[in-house]
Amino acid sequence: MSTMKIWGLHMTYDGPMTEEFAEGTKRLAESIAQEAGVIWKIWTVDESSGDFGSTYLFRDLAALETYKAMHVKRLAAIGVTVTSDHVFDIMEDLSSITNAPLREVV
Repeated sequence: MSTMKIWGLHMTYDGPMTEEFAEGTKRLAESIAQEAGVIWKIWTVDESSGDFGSTYLFRDLAALETYKAMHVKRLAAIGVTVTSDHVFDIMEDLSSITNAPLREVV
C-alpha cells in the first residue's frame, strides 16, 4: 500500500449557480492548489440535482487530516454541505496497470 491517500466526498449546495459562485469556486481552486500535501483534486457536479463531488490525492494521511479539518468548515461557511466522505488507501500495483497518474508523484 502507498502512503498517499485518496479522499472522496459528496456535497450539496442549495444556492444559485451565479457568476459570483463561479468566481468563488475559482478562487477556492486556486487556494486548494497551494495547500501543502494536496497533489491533485478532481471536481465533479450533477447540475440537475445540485450534487457535487471531489476526489483528492494527498501525499499522506497527516496532510489529508489537516486539510480536511479546515476545508469542511470552509465549505460550511459558504453554504456547501458535506453529505459523505471517505478516506481510501491506494493499491499502487493495480492502479499502475490501469494507468493511474501515480508514477509522477511517488
